[in-house]
Amino acid sequence: MIRRSPYKNLLKYEKKLSTNLGEGERFFLHYTLIQAKSNLEIGEKSDYFVSPLLFFYGLVALSKIIILMKSKTIPREVLHGLTVRVAGDKSVDWTKDYDPRVETVLVKEKGLFPTFYKAISPYSLPEGEKYTLGDLFLFLNRKTSLDNLAIHYLILFLLSMLARYEPQKWGWAYERSSFSRELQTYLKIVGRDIYDLWREKIKL
Repeated sequence: MIRRSPYKNLLKYEKKLSTNLGEGERFFLHYTLIQAKSNLEIGEKSDYFVSPLLFFYGLVALSKIIILMKSKTIPREVLHGLTVRVAGDKSVDWTKDYDPRVETVLVKEKGLFPTFYKAISPYSLPEGEKYTLGDLFLFLNRKTSLDNLAIHYLILFLLSMLARYEPQKWGWAYERSSFSRELQTYLKIVGRDIYDLWREKIKL
């Protein structure tokens, strides 16, 4: 049985979303939709060392479209607006359980994430605001001041940074840690979750 892509309709939204946009903005929308669709589709088919990066950049593309729709201008930020504070290897006792829930993401004053957050929320996040991975998983689907789409953004940023720069920690976290089941379940559903949340935000 062939599984149909849940993202196949992404490109069909272009006509509706391009209303009242200039030529440059329409080109940006066209190719950013393609980028989002490609990252999300490939992310669903990829193994756990690649999927966090693909889901993250799929969400980045969707976030840029939200900013475009709200401001009618192309987002030009080249910085993430986030940074990670990871526990160094020296702090990890590999004879015991490494707990990825202690890994922390910090919000910066400028960059794509703060711009995106202003586009979806009446609240602002002060520079230096920090969240652990454990905090963010607890926030999912609960009533907090953080929007669920923003929570996914922060989680995927953290996971993508671990997968990219700390492969030994990411591999252990996904395969062997006491949090591995939650991580495995999350990567199975996150693509569709962020797509559905994006459609709500963009009113499709």
